[in-house]
Amino acid sequence: MVISVRQRCGHCGRRMYVERRAKAAPQHRFVTLHCDGCGTATNVSYELRPVMVPAALVDNCFGLPLWLQTPCAGHTLWAFNPRHLAYLKEFLQAGLRERHGTANASVVSRLPGWLKQAKHRGEALRAVERLERLLVP
Repeated sequence: MVISVRQRCGHCGRRMYVERRAKAAPQHRFVTLHCDGCGTATNVSYELRPVMVPAALVDNCFGLPLWLQTPCAGHTLWAFNPRHLAYLKEFLQAGLRERHGTANASVVSRLPGWLKQAKHRGEALRAVERLERLLVP
């Protein structure tokens, strides 16, 4: 488990940050932040929230296995919900994939490399169709 807390210093306005690893949920829910600018120490309370781990193929809120997942090209194609699945289908059906903006700031840049390869396009589209059939009542 990683505990990550960020806040601005109440004295000088600079960013304060701390990240700690814990094997279990700590009993206390506060951490002391030290400002690199002015040296002020501040006790800050925090909440533990689940962190999304895409490789785990589980829902990031409840920790349950994703319902929309299927084998594809030696990997697992997954989607969080019907809207996510529709986005993947639109991406895979696109004839021309133009790049806009910064290299690593788009949703497409975050897709796995194997899914973006042309050689997997047909198989990935068939996998999307299998997942779409799960959505039909």
